[in-house]
Amino acid sequence: MKKLSWFWVSMCSIIMVIVFVSWQQFGKLSPSADMLTEQEAQKLVQDRYQGEVTLLKLANQQYQIELQKQNKLYVIKLDAKSGKIISFDESTDSTAPTPDPPPKSELPEEELKQIVLNAVNGEIVSFEKVDMNQQPSYKAVVNEADKQTTIIVDAASGAILSTTSSAVNQPPKRLTENEAVNIAVSQVQGEVDDIWLDTEGDQTFYLVKIETNDDREATVQIHAITGDVTSVSWDDHRSDQKDDDD
Repeated sequence: MKKLSWFWVSMCSIIMVIVFVSWQQFGKLSPSADMLTEQEAQKLVQDRYQGEVTLLKLANQQYQIELQKQNKLYVIKLDAKSGKIISFDESTDSTAPTPDPPPKSELPEEELKQIVLNAVNGEIVSFEKVDMNQQPSYKAVVNEADKQTTIIVDAASGAILSTTSSAVNQPPKRLTENEAVNIAVSQVQGEVDDIWLDTEGDQTFYLVKIETNDDREATVQIHAITGDVTSVSWDDHRSDQKDDDD
């Protein structure tokens, strides 16, 4: 009788051990078998709200989901077992990217050139597109009478962004014949008979021949650039006439 009782006690102990081990192995997992998988939770939210899931994590049998939709970010709490939405809130700390502003349309080049010419009276010798701080612009180089001006103009608004000028070294200007004549007659009174240019070394001169009222002839040498009178030479016709009479 004692042997039989001991047998049943042993069997009960074995059964309890088996039940305990089974609960350890399978009892804890059985609830998760009824829970939504991450893929199912993501599909459920995306199908329901037509957005893009950017974050999904499971904690305390709830899925915390971030959903981006129309440049807004929403935080959703979803029951992992029933699929029921527990909360749906717009995030106050949105990580959704700010949409790029639409590109500005650029003004026609001819209109931009006219803006430049309205600002500077001259001739455009160069007009090219440049990038100023990621802002489409045009650089215009304008020649004026005695300087060259560079203007940067905004391609979209036409606003002038910068203007810089620099002096242009002009080649020395040669006197006109009339200017040379006026200088010559201021030195010798008379009637201009002839005028011509002559070059000595790298210097150019006007030679102006003048006949005076007392029948003399003078040749006035004038620097063609500076207007300086460098010499006056005389040819006395009266002495030649006297020799002819003799």
